[in-house]
Amino acid sequence: MLDPAGSAQSYGLSRYRPSAALAPFVEHYWVVSWQLPEGTSYPAEVLPHPNLNVAFTRERGWITGVTTGRYDYEVKGSGAVLGVMFRPGGFRPFYGRAVAELMDQTLNAVEVFPGATEAARLKLMAEPDRQQMIAAVEAMLAGGGLPAMDPNTELAADIVELARTDREIVSVATLARRAAVNERTLQHLFQHYVGVGPKWVIRLYRLIEAAGRATAEAAPNWTEVAHELGYADQAHFSNDFRRIVGRAPTEYARAVRG
Repeated sequence: MLDPAGSAQSYGLSRYRPSAALAPFVEHYWVVSWQLPEGTSYPAEVLPHPNLNVAFTRERGWITGVTTGRYDYEVKGSGAVLGVMFRPGGFRPFYGRAVAELMDQTLNAVEVFPGATEAARLKLMAEPDRQQMIAAVEAMLAGGGLPAMDPNTELAADIVELARTDREIVSVATLARRAAVNERTLQHLFQHYVGVGPKWVIRLYRLIEAAGRATAEAAPNWTEVAHELGYADQAHFSNDFRRIVGRAPTEYARAVRG
């Protein structure tokens, strides 16, 4: 969320941990609910992450592949969304194919989860107790049984976490070396299990860090930031920043500081 302070005034976001059975696949469950005065709206801006999501409203249930740019939507009226954020690699055992097929795409939830019927969705979204709601969506995901564990699921999650936490990783070669795999294996793993290439994941996390500096520092030196992140020049850095965040670095810095 690019403006968590502003969004908190407009709607509520809650997260819930998965059960032990679903934990190898699911990062967390999330519920967004809102009730705004008539005639008002709030423009929500969400940064991308290397995770697939399944979301449910009263009207529909859908799967969203990894989104490679900022996601914008307008919150108005009242409503709620229940979502399942899968761990990097965690959706692949359910899907059974390369999840990169879903990059920047959506798919009807029932195509992967047969239990996500209209009747089940309406019952799910009418449940007033959040814990019962989470239990119901877990039953929907499990269906006739959970998929077999795949060691590549855990490997994909571990390597994505390495890219997120190690700020010195600014290239695919460095990530492959730190993960002790060759680059070809890394590319294959990310296409089939994560849903996007490793270069994008590395750039995403470094750019999120750069966005954080816009909030923490009064006047970031963007040329230095670009160099630290492995960019040859500030122009390429600014283009990638705009693609992910939706604004140029200086414009974003002005916006978050008001």
